[in-house]
Amino acid sequence: MFITLTNSNPAFRGYKVSIRKDLIVTVHRNTVTRDDGVIEDVTFVYGPPHGTWEVSETLEEVIRMLK
Repeated sequence: MFITLTNSNPAFRGYKVSIRKDLIVTVHRNTVTRDDGVIEDVTFVYGPPHGTWEVSETLEEVIRMLK
């Protein structure tokens, strides 16, 4: 089963990404400072060995989708 999230990385902002639920190991929220100085809150979804995705959904929204 997959969850579909909204990418918040500046290179792919707004694009949808679908991730298999059973691959996700951790989810956390943090503040990032972009290269242009913009500060924003993003949720990080980590699924090895593929890496981390930055998404715009809140931590609570992602956890709800995982249940």
